[in-house]
Amino acid sequence: MPEQTIEAAAMEVEVRYTIALKRHGLTQKAMAELLTTKTERVAPSQVNRAVKGGNEPKSRRIRERMNQILGIE
Repeated sequence: MPEQTIEAAAMEVEVRYTIALKRHGLTQKAMAELLTTKTERVAPSQVNRAVKGGNEPKSRRIRERMNQILGIE
């Protein structure tokens, strides 16, 4: 039962970010470029992991920054 809850939450996260990216006309590759700074490189695969609901610290950090760019609360 807990696994189903985790999977459902991950799917909800994925749908939310996928829709937001499409509304802004952005691909995951373009988002990775927007998130890359002088001190931290973000690869498209890392954006994908974050969109899919990854729970590691970098995925959470990427989602926080994506929220600001995409206007997600």
